[in-house]
Amino acid sequence: MGLLPDMLPGYQPLGGAHDYASEYGERFSNTPGRDMVGIFDAAQAGELSALYVVNANPVARYSVDPAALANTFVVVHDMFLTETARLADVILPSANLYEKSGSVTNSYGDLQLVKKASDRAGVRTDLELLVRVADAMGADVRKLVPFGKKPQANGIRADLGQTRGAQSGEADRHAVWLTSNNLEIKLSPFDPFAVLDEIQRLVPGYDLLRLQLMSGNDQHLAPAAPADLVQIEGARRDLVLPAEDTLFTSGTLGRYSPKLVELADKYTHEPVGIPAD
Repeated sequence: MGLLPDMLPGYQPLGGAHDYASEYGERFSNTPGRDMVGIFDAAQAGELSALYVVNANPVARYSVDPAALANTFVVVHDMFLTETARLADVILPSANLYEKSGSVTNSYGDLQLVKKASDRAGVRTDLELLVRVADAMGADVRKLVPFGKKPQANGIRADLGQTRGAQSGEADRHAVWLTSNNLEIKLSPFDPFAVLDEIQRLVPGYDLLRLQLMSGNDQHLAPAAPADLVQIEGARRDLVLPAEDTLFTSGTLGRYSPKLVELADKYTHEPVGIPAD
């Protein structure tokens, strides 16, 4: 989605023509943030009071000196106790991809639905963790996650089904009635499709067919990125970094999967030669 410190989602310039200012009002800021290198340089200089890390391991990935975070309050939510998580003051255990429902955009620009397959006690989705933390900090979550925002200004647009036969087994007819009256059951700020609604409203390239998506088909996206984004300076080591992946690499999961570790260890050794007859 183009999460760069000087760009908005969808690779839109901060000072360009966009709908973010009208969407977020006074909460919108057009002040650029810090890039990955700048964040840890600021921490090293004692200028970063807090760092919130979401499913990333910058300490290992970018060889960050742990001492650089000595004076920074670090919050991490992740599936595993990574090197960064070990340094954190607060660890929030997050659910993996198949312990939550919603949508995901892969690196090829394909938007796909994700359906929850199982539950695990004690974990929360990334969205719920962010919303709960924001709520604890005093944010109005109904404005933070504008579910059902249009056309009602109060952020509630739903029908609970007490009047259209839902109790008498006419669930299908009720669903048709909801659709014909342009109503959606979105009563929770933890609804991932409310976030997808917001993305569709604001982010260029997310013009997709909901019907196709709901039918299980991938939807290819085409973000309108400025041409100059391909120019990467040599000093931006946060943008140019070899992944060093192997056949048995599966991101962070690979390090914590006994079977993948066993396979990787087995195939790192040269096979013993067999003499010919």
